[in-house]
Amino acid sequence: MLKLRALLGDRALYDFHGALGQYIVYRNLIQLTEPEYKLYLAIDDVVYTNFFQRKSIQLITNENKLSLMVVEMEKEEILQWID
Repeated sequence: MLKLRALLGDRALYDFHGALGQYIVYRNLIQLTEPEYKLYLAIDDVVYTNFFQRKSIQLITNENKLSLMVVEMEKEEILQWID
């Protein structure tokens, strides 16, 4: 599981770019070593609402087959699994 910190301000796309790259590399390595495992990118529910709902980000997320785990960070509670 990768954790994406709150994406705010001008850093949003930059942070997403870094997280996406890490996710793809880790997913590829996991497929080689532990193919039965599934990798999820953990994201804050506020980030999901304010950033991941953008059509451009949804396009990238779908194109790269990102699996997301939406988390309420303060409560450390998983709100949603998205494949």
